[in-house]
Amino acid sequence: MATLRTTLPDLYLSFLANLEDVLFDEIAIEDGVVSRIFKMRETKLPFVRTTTVASFGTVPTKAEGADVAYDELAQGYDKTYTADTYELAFRTSKEALDDEQEEVVSDAARALGASMTYTYNTDHALVYINGFSSTTGSPDGQELFATNHTLVGGGTEQNELTTSADLSVSSLRDAMNDIADTTDNAGKLVHWRPKYLLVPYELSWLATELMGSPGNPENANNSNNAFKERADGRLEVIAWPYLTDADAWFVLAEPSKHNVRSYMREKPNTMHDWDFQSSSFLIKVRSRWIRGWSDFRGVYGSPGA
Repeated sequence: MATLRTTLPDLYLSFLANLEDVLFDEIAIEDGVVSRIFKMRETKLPFVRTTTVASFGTVPTKAEGADVAYDELAQGYDKTYTADTYELAFRTSKEALDDEQEEVVSDAARALGASMTYTYNTDHALVYINGFSSTTGSPDGQELFATNHTLVGGGTEQNELTTSADLSVSSLRDAMNDIADTTDNAGKLVHWRPKYLLVPYELSWLATELMGSPGNPENANNSNNAFKERADGRLEVIAWPYLTDADAWFVLAEPSKHNVRSYMREKPNTMHDWDFQSSSFLIKVRSRWIRGWSDFRGVYGSPGA
């Protein structure tokens, strides 16, 4: 049975409050990479359901005095996001505090906060890591990155190279060409503009060279680097160590233009208490979130050769 926190000595209450501050200093999820590559939302619901809307056709000409033409609004694919709960706790003895082991306990709180940050990032990275192999939670039955996404109006579309390839001038050029040809469910060009080149840390050196070299880094003739000179070719490199495949790379629109989503159901928070039976202080970190994707457009990837 635990006593109320209000019955604890002020010294311990003050220290527990400090532990929470130390813990939160290590929770870095608000301004990290995730917010740049996911469409971020907050929700008060245990699950979120999204529905894509199939696009209209082209707008026809209208003769003077004629009735306006109508098009049918068709439903696309449904997706349900269900929140998962994440919790981890540790306990420390009263003796540790009485014996002036505050630094050790503070280090433990710091490590607990770091664990939440690590879990948040690794869980979100799985959306991209498993994007070539898993159809779990897929709204259209395909992997996130595939060459045969089924269109509502018929036909297929791709957001993966037809032949997988490592990151290079030619493979990135092929990806950009595919992106330029992306269509909506009615077969019209989407014209989504790439903004980021997302890579594991191991590829960040090559990615930076591809984007920043004055000349073509793979051409001995010193030809111009089209990625640097063309406005639609300049991509911002994001190196994310949580991507565990050293060969996979991704081209992304800004989050407002794609539907790889993250919903925060409950922001990271802490709870602490006193265990009467064991004379231990207890501190816990907790959060709830959802991540996944509703539509493949706006993101493009290759697993490497």
